Amino acid sequence: MINKKYLKNLRSKEIYTKNDFIFNLYNERIIDSLEIINLDFKKILILGDHGTKVREYIKKKYKNFSLKIYDLKKNDFDLDEWKGETEEYDLIISNFFLFLTDNFENILKKIIIALSPNGFFVSTLPSKENFNSLKLAMIKTDLDLYGGAYNRFNQILELTNIINLLKKNNFKIPLVNLENISLEYYKFNKLLHDIRSMNLSYYHKNKKQIFEKSLYFKKLEKNFKKNSNNNFSISTNFYIISGWKDHKSQQKPLKPGEAKNKLKDFL
Repeated sequence: MINKKYLKNLRSKEIYTKNDFIFNLYNERIIDSLEIINLDFKKILILGDHGTKVREYIKKKYKNFSLKIYDLKKNDFDLDEWKGETEEYDLIISNFFLFLTDNFENILKKIIIALSPNGFFVSTLPSKENFNSLKLAMIKTDLDLYGGAYNRFNQILELTNIINLLKKNNFKIPLVNLENISLEYYKFNKLLHDIRSMNLSYYHKNKKQIFEKSLYFKKLEKNFKKNSNNNFSISTNFYIISGWKDHKSQQKPLKPGEAKNKLKDFL
C-alpha cells in the first residue's frame, strides 16, 4: 500500500517544482505523439504537472481550448480517489504520474470514462530497466552496509501487462513504445538531484523509516561505476503509451466474409 502522506510530502518539496530537466525530455516524446494528430482538441486534462514544455506546446497548437491540471502539489489531487468526469475531455496527457497508484487498471478505467468519443490519451511511464545502473549500485551499497537490500524503487508494470490493460479497458489503437535517453554527469550529486525529482524513490508503507546519512551516499558514489570519460552515465528507459476512445468515425476492421476482394487478387 502507498504511504499517501509520505508521497504528498515528497512531491511538495521545492525540488520538484524547479527541476524540469528530465521531465521535459519526456514531454518532447509526448509532443511528438501529438504533432502527428490533426485534431483541434478543445478540452484538455493534464494528470501530473511535470515540466512546462508540454503546456507551452498546447498553447501554441490549439485554439480556444480549456486546460485543467490535477496534481498533488497543485490541488492535493489523489489519483486513487479521482472520480473521473464522464466524457469531459478530448485529450488527456500524463507525464510520469500514473504509476503513483495502488491500482493502475482502475486509473485506466477512469481515463476512458473521462474521454469524450474520439478522445486521445497519451502518457509516459517508467520501465523496469529505468535507471538500472543506479539500482545495481544501491543494492551493492545496501549489501556492503547492511548485509541485505532495502526496497528503494517501486514495482513497475511489465510491457505485456500495460498492452493487455489498454485493450481490456477498450482503448482503440493502443500503442506502447519503449524509449531510451542516455545522460552523463560530471558530479554524482547532480545525478542524484535530477533523479530525486522523478518521484521514483520507494513510497510504500513498508519503506525504510530512517533516512540515509552522508556515509551511505559516499559509499553509493564509489559503487557507481564511471564510464570511459570518467563521468557518471545513466540511462532512463520509459514507455510512451497511447490510445483512443471509440468513435463511429474511426476505421474498423472488416468481419470475416465482409471483404470485397480476396488476397490472391493483389498477389
